[in-house]
Amino acid sequence: MDEIDEVALLKAYNLDNLQPTVWTEVDHSTSGGAQRDLINDEPDPLGLRGVLPLNRMVDKETIAQVHPSSKTFDPKTFLSTVHPDATFADLNSGNAFLKHSIEQRSEALRILVESNFDKFVAVKATTDGVYREMRESKEGPLHEENEYGIGRLKGILGNASAKADQVFMPVLENNLKAVKLRSTLSVFERSRFFFNLPGSLGEAIEAGKYDQALRDYKRGKYLMESRPGQLLTLTTSNSANLAGLSDVNSNPANAKQHAQQQRVFAKVWDAVEATMQDMRDRLLKQLQEPRRPVEEQEKTIEILQELDIGQDPVAVFLESQHMHIRNLMRKSFDTGIAKVEAASSIEGLVNHGENERAKDLQACVRQLSQPEQSFDRMIGVQGWKAILDLVRLVCETMSQTLPSFWRVIADGKLKTRSSAIQAQARAWATENVEAFVATLVQFFHLTDVSILARQDLSTLPAWVPKSCSMTAGYFLNAILSELNEAVNDLKALKIGTTADTLQNLLVNSSFCFVEVLCQLWQEDAKIFHRLEDWTLNPEEEATTIFLGEVAAFHTNNARTAYQLASTSGKDNAAASANSTTKAVSSSTSSSTSITIPTEFTLRIKATFVDAIYVFLDGLVHLAFSEYNPLDTTTSVSQKLLVDPSTKQRSVIDVKELDTRILLAVTNLSHFTRVIVPGMAKQFHEAFRARMGEDLRTIDEVAVELDKILFSNFIERKSKIVNDIFQKGILESGIEWNKLPKPAEVHAYIYEALLALVQIHAQVRAVAKPLVARTIRTLLEQLASIVLESFGNIDRFGMGGMLQATLEIEFVHQTLAVYVTPNSEKILKQIYETISQKYVRQSGAKGEEENASLQTELESVKRILVASRKATALEFLCFRKPRETATPSTAPAGQSQGGVEREKTLNVNPGRKR
Repeated sequence: MDEIDEVALLKAYNLDNLQPTVWTEVDHSTSGGAQRDLINDEPDPLGLRGVLPLNRMVDKETIAQVHPSSKTFDPKTFLSTVHPDATFADLNSGNAFLKHSIEQRSEALRILVESNFDKFVAVKATTDGVYREMRESKEGPLHEENEYGIGRLKGILGNASAKADQVFMPVLENNLKAVKLRSTLSVFERSRFFFNLPGSLGEAIEAGKYDQALRDYKRGKYLMESRPGQLLTLTTSNSANLAGLSDVNSNPANAKQHAQQQRVFAKVWDAVEATMQDMRDRLLKQLQEPRRPVEEQEKTIEILQELDIGQDPVAVFLESQHMHIRNLMRKSFDTGIAKVEAASSIEGLVNHGENERAKDLQACVRQLSQPEQSFDRMIGVQGWKAILDLVRLVCETMSQTLPSFWRVIADGKLKTRSSAIQAQARAWATENVEAFVATLVQFFHLTDVSILARQDLSTLPAWVPKSCSMTAGYFLNAILSELNEAVNDLKALKIGTTADTLQNLLVNSSFCFVEVLCQLWQEDAKIFHRLEDWTLNPEEEATTIFLGEVAAFHTNNARTAYQLASTSGKDNAAASANSTTKAVSSSTSSSTSITIPTEFTLRIKATFVDAIYVFLDGLVHLAFSEYNPLDTTTSVSQKLLVDPSTKQRSVIDVKELDTRILLAVTNLSHFTRVIVPGMAKQFHEAFRARMGEDLRTIDEVAVELDKILFSNFIERKSKIVNDIFQKGILESGIEWNKLPKPAEVHAYIYEALLALVQIHAQVRAVAKPLVARTIRTLLEQLASIVLESFGNIDRFGMGGMLQATLEIEFVHQTLAVYVTPNSEKILKQIYETISQKYVRQSGAKGEEENASLQTELESVKRILVASRKATALEFLCFRKPRETATPSTAPAGQSQGGVEREKTLNVNPGRKR
């Protein structure tokens, strides 16, 4: 040290003098070189180079491991640091040099010992003596009682140690903590991503960013398994061996720190796995949510497949969807059934009689003329709405759930690890469709069409609410429309063999609904006559507006039946309601592309015809029943009659039997001539059904009913006229064989004709088209009565014969407009009877009588003309109106009647007695 320059020493330690009084911080980065200059160069023990390059080494630890005299000398570090480029031959020569150096040093030491052996022995004896005196003497410093001479020093050191512990222990502990914190902080700094992984995963999962969470989890897992050195501050054994350093386990402190860090990372990874398990559970729960879009479910399945949850997520999804569809459909059906039963219970509390049903039917008919039809206030509407809601709910459930379920299977977007799940999923889809069909079949009590078509019209099913046919038809059409739409959606999926099952459901439902409509149609027809309040139709003479309601009723039901039946065709699913309405209601439409099955056509046609028969019977019932309107508060028996030709107004009372019969006859005529053919034509164009034979049968029935009605009226009216004639001819005291020459027409003739005038006026006021028919029929009957009455007279004198001829001719000419071939024939028989019962005298008296007869005939003609003129005003109604008189409409035999009768009087009609 004496050789070291004082100036260099002060410079090395950045000091101004050798006795500093103030602590000065030294920058070791700048002072290292100076310190290294103070280290003496050591010769190379291998002899490969002159000296060791200790001054060029920066790391003190490396210097200690390289210096040959150091206690921590490391041969490996020495070779890698000092001789990194030495060859094998160099190292062998260095090894030989080292051995030779060691041998030289051992030989020098042996020579030194041999030459100085006596000195060593003397020193050894002296040293042993001193040592023995120090140990054995009580005052010796090494005596046991004096603690070998260090007792005082031990006390001083103990006090110093205690004081040092008191002063420096907190500092050391804090320093240790700081070291640990710095170590931990360095680990956290290097492994910030790993330690933040549980929190970042939780935030991503809560935000729904499952893709990001999966990426971070896979990154963390990769670092744990493949790059542990990027997480731990200590090197692994492999990396240490590669670097030529000792194993980490060789240092207990490093091993302890390594184990501690491993435990920390294990806890962090356990938190990561717990977070990811929560993510798996959440994704599985979302996978079982039925209303999530398929695209989101596909992403969820992909994530779960990468997470390897131990089960097939596709199978979980499909099974949960299958169970959801079944449960949702069952729940929908139960909810709908509850509403239907509730509505049925409420409807069951009210007993609707015939009068209430007729009013409901009338309200429905009047709805047909409204721009927007509404059946919300009709009988049974709550029940129908409940059934419609049930069908709509079940259909919507299937239409909204099954297509997405099936598309997942059919598209094959979801890759499953099990081949059997695809087959199972298809079976589940088929099972859902069959359950849907079975649910509706059970509710509507459906039976195959081929069975029902061979049977008579069945009774109403229990599920049908009490209502009129139009309300039922409106809701049946809406129900079938919902069902048709759902069936088409399901058929478009092409699920196995379910297309035929769905089509059978649609056909059977359609036929069932048609039967329900037909049954209610017939029931309504039986009470439809109650809607007649005898309000006259201003546009059609001598008819009531009731006929228009009948036509609207039948047309609406036929249209509804057509719509229900058209849904049953396999190729008719796309037919719209507008096209069907046009096909039925338009009489000018040619043909439609929809073909109604024969079973439907036969059932609807039978109901259509039977309903017309029932209505015809109702017309007769109306005529003979007392006036009983549905609404007594607004309906009155006094009805306004407007003559379409003259626009004259009059009032008739429908409480009178004759009035109702006459209107019933005209209604019946107009119905069979105009309305029935029109409806039959529409029916034929829509259903392609032959109606010719049915129309003939309807006409025959109408003729019979017309006879019943008109005969009743004629019978009562003819009795009045016939009684007048019969009493006037037989019971008025006229002696026909003794009557003088006629001077005038007897009063009973005027009385009988005035009765006909009253009948004419009555018929004309009520049913003008029936006037001619009524008078013609009465004329035939009174002619028959006159013939019978004159046939009961034994003989006619010339005066009686002329009087009878005058009166019959007066009646004949007065009623000439209404003479028919049959009445003409009877009148001729009356003339012949009178002529036959007139007995001429023989001889000169007979010739004189014949001459007088010609004279009297001229007198009779004058009386006839005068009587006709005198009664022209009273019997003006029997004249034919000029504007309608045409030669072609004159009754047969009218122009020759007077001539023939005159010829009869000019010949000898009688015989002698």
